[in-house]
Amino acid sequence: MTAVGAVSLRLLAGMVSRKTLDQLKRTVEASPTEYPWQVVTQAVLAEPVDDQKLVQQGLRAQRDWVLRGGRTDPGTPLGVKAKTLLAKLLAQLIFFTVYTGVVCLGLLIAKYLWDFDLYRALTWVQTNFPTLLPKR
Repeated sequence: MTAVGAVSLRLLAGMVSRKTLDQLKRTVEASPTEYPWQVVTQAVLAEPVDDQKLVQQGLRAQRDWVLRGGRTDPGTPLGVKAKTLLAKLLAQLIFFTVYTGVVCLGLLIAKYLWDFDLYRALTWVQTNFPTLLPKR
């Protein structure tokens, strides 16, 4: 329990070197079924650390944690939101363009193969439902 607490303090205080974190990340990713907590604990505690600096940074991180109200998810950055919106709008524009082309092509095929005239249908609607589409 004490060793796990000491490791948590070092991680919270940011007192674990980048090199050790990278090695531990590879170790944890290599064993996806079970967390190798003993290996992680031994590796973190093997690094020398200044106790006074560790306590100061740990207490500062603890204070920030309490003021923040615990763990918070930062959410998606504004840049990612902007790119997502742009991608969504572009996808909708592409879909609308293709859809419009298919509808126009369908109307042209209907006109030339089956002598379908869209304006004849409009005239029929205007004569049968004069309040729906008034004549100009």
